[in-house]
Amino acid sequence: MSEINRKELRQLIKSRKFDNIYLIYGEEKMYVKTDTDYLVTTLMGKQPPEFNYHAFTKDHNLDSIAVAIQVVPFVSEYNCVKVADFDVNAATKSEFEQLFDILDNVPDTTVLILTLPTLEQDIKKLGANFTKLLTYVKKNGTACAMNRETDISLSNQIIRWADKRGIKIERADAYMLQEYVGFDLNTIKNELDKLCNYVGDNGVITGEHIELLVSKRLEANIFQLTDRIVERKSTEAFNILNALFYQKATPDEIISIISMSYLDFYRVRVASECGVPLSQIAQDFGYGRREFILKKAESKIRRISTSALRESISEITETTAKLHSVSVDKRVLVEMLVAKLLMLAEKREE
Repeated sequence: MSEINRKELRQLIKSRKFDNIYLIYGEEKMYVKTDTDYLVTTLMGKQPPEFNYHAFTKDHNLDSIAVAIQVVPFVSEYNCVKVADFDVNAATKSEFEQLFDILDNVPDTTVLILTLPTLEQDIKKLGANFTKLLTYVKKNGTACAMNRETDISLSNQIIRWADKRGIKIERADAYMLQEYVGFDLNTIKNELDKLCNYVGDNGVITGEHIELLVSKRLEANIFQLTDRIVERKSTEAFNILNALFYQKATPDEIISIISMSYLDFYRVRVASECGVPLSQIAQDFGYGRREFILKKAESKIRRISTSALRESISEITETTAKLHSVSVDKRVLVEMLVAKLLMLAEKREE
């Protein structure tokens, strides 16, 4: 009767120590689905008996769920009821009250699994109804939040997946794949499968393959733009900028991420000058799994002066203000900003 992590959940399932109520949720939808499936399979077998297994996926008829939880086990040890993607925050007051009435009446012989394998959630803003549900389950059953992997554990997962297929990928390239597609495991797995199929049996996935085949997030393309700016590659920088506009990226999106990048650069530079370790900067500014961004930034800005970084941030701030206060072509403002940042990247300390 508590909230546990994924490792603890799988250990309890493996040892067949079951609770009557489960709430399995979180940002990492692949884990929500696989661990829910693992729980159901361990409870009911690979082919759950129809009489004692009731799955509610789209039709969340609470009356039907109330009936299902009262079914007495006939050909198995437990009666299992799985309710997927029930959005309690969107429920009416009467539906919410009925749900709690169902929870209060789960028999000892029934295992009720509330799982959210596709329903998107903001983990920082769970909502009043969900928070009440979570509190109830933590007191009366088992709750498990499937959080995103850290950058290190995620790169390990990528390497393991590739290794299972007889494919090799270096850690630096695993990081590159992660940076291009984000932290969603389903998306990463799909892109990795595409890469494995491309290189074939016993192949090696390289950065060139990732660059060629992987669909980059818009955010990744904008970060690549800042890379080219600090590398003083003006032609490549403007080619990326033109591609971003073609992808329908807005000026606000582009400047917002450029601003984020330059703040990363400046924090790394000041930390270096003051003898503060990057791990401390990551902790102080809440980087979490993005700590690797600081490590990459450290190598990118070696040739840029501290004064140039300060002036660059001032230019970004001024351009941001103009975006919301001046009646001009916003695309032109972004292009002017990129040109100024390229010039400042050439500046030496005076």
